[in-house]
Amino acid sequence: MYDTEGVDSVATITELRSGTSDLIDHVRNTKSGVLIQKNNEPHAVLISWETYKAVKEKVDLDDL
Repeated sequence: MYDTEGVDSVATITELRSGTSDLIDHVRNTKSGVLIQKNNEPHAVLISWETYKAVKEKVDLDDL
């Protein structure tokens, strides 16, 4: 198993495809990311636009 590093919710690619609107509502309402898994491995994190902008103000994403 892998460490989700503070991400409270996990969704599969299948759940992302079928429930995109619900997942977007979740990240907007909770201000928490959703870890997206593909083949039981972490691949991405869905975060709200507001959270993304706040992170971008603090971190130069090109340096990552």
